[in-house]
Amino acid sequence: LYLGPVDNTPAGRAVSMVDFHDPDFAAYPGFRDALAQAQVAELDAGDALYIPALWWHHVEGLSDFNVLVNYWWRDTPRWLGQPQDALNHALLAIRDLPEDEKRHWRAMFDHYVFSDDPAVAAHIPEPERGVLAPLTPDSAGKLRAFLLRALSR
Repeated sequence: LYLGPVDNTPAGRAVSMVDFHDPDFAAYPGFRDALAQAQVAELDAGDALYIPALWWHHVEGLSDFNVLVNYWWRDTPRWLGQPQDALNHALLAIRDLPEDEKRHWRAMFDHYVFSDDPAVAAHIPEPERGVLAPLTPDSAGKLRAFLLRALSR
């Protein structure tokens, strides 16, 4: 979808750089495939549409007066961090590393962040697992304080 900047956005999330009313298929050739997969929902007054988190979508008003209300919610506790903050930090700390280092960090993220395998920390005694133990409000607060100190250097 040819996403724009992730740090300079109208609503805090990256948006497509494509003009949906006059797409430049020479500049954005993959957009033709995206359009072929697109679904359209036309709503009437009083209708609502649920769009799952992280689903790309385009919205436009078809009459002279329209109201659009967005509400973002999470089923996860508020004390967990924001994934966008992790992405921004990874852009700072990992993106411009040499390829071989990025490959190792990708494996580390896959192992420690994206794996649901309980064996990841099973070999470490429970009291010593630190951030590898399931997060609690207290341990999340300690991790947040650690990150704040690290980022302020």
